Amino acid sequence: MQGNTLRKYLLNKNSATLVTVLVVLTVFTGPAAAQGSTAEFEGIMSNLYDVVLLVLKYAGLVALAGGAVIWFTARKNSDRAENGMKLLIGGGAMTVFYFGVTAFVAMLEWIGTPP
Repeated sequence: MQGNTLRKYLLNKNSATLVTVLVVLTVFTGPAAAQGSTAEFEGIMSNLYDVVLLVLKYAGLVALAGGAVIWFTARKNSDRAENGMKLLIGGGAMTVFYFGVTAFVAMLEWIGTPP
């Protein structure tokens, strides 16, 4: 197989597998999710929110610092400088997104909380 054909085959195979896994999880976890209380659901969502924030914060800071180091030490290697710049921009975007998600969730909590 050529590179493009193999890539398309693997992409189609992975997307079909992902859809199958999501459908199976939905079917098998539906009855269990219906039996839980809202307190359990809020706890799960709170834990998920905390994990997402931690990943955004620390992965963003590591990518930001690593990208800066790679970019500034690239000298005349343009590929390395490009990779460092991409990491720097991606880490900065993740850090900004971390603050944006925090502000957005705070606004939603403010809207959803009765006075």
